[in-house]
Amino acid sequence: MKRLRIWTTAALLMCSLPACENLYSSESDQAGLDSEVMSWRQRYLELGQVTYEDACAQCHDEGKDEAPLTGDQASWSDRSPLWSSVLIVHAQNGYLGMPAKGGCGTLSKQQVAAAGEYMLSVTFPGLPRD
Repeated sequence: MKRLRIWTTAALLMCSLPACENLYSSESDQAGLDSEVMSWRQRYLELGQVTYEDACAQCHDEGKDEAPLTGDQASWSDRSPLWSSVLIVHAQNGYLGMPAKGGCGTLSKQQVAAAGEYMLSVTFPGLPRD
């Protein structure tokens, strides 16, 4: 009998809890969350742009040493279909003629990743980003 009461109480409590999809019950709550995410992403892309301009642009704006041009999808077309997955790793560690961290050894991993994300957003603006 005691177990039945415990299970009944648990069932009643669970029925009274809001469902996960109702965590943001109003459109204004969801809009607030969206603007927070956008402002974080915007700040991240701004960090990426500054880092790109300081460390990457000298090669990727001009195609120096056959570097693919930022903003030019065709110059990236002969890369592996997985290039976007390894872009940040190559930028961090160096690859072929590209020096690690664009030759700026003081860059943090976050700065390098942000610069890569910035390059992707400029070159492939239609791709979804998470």
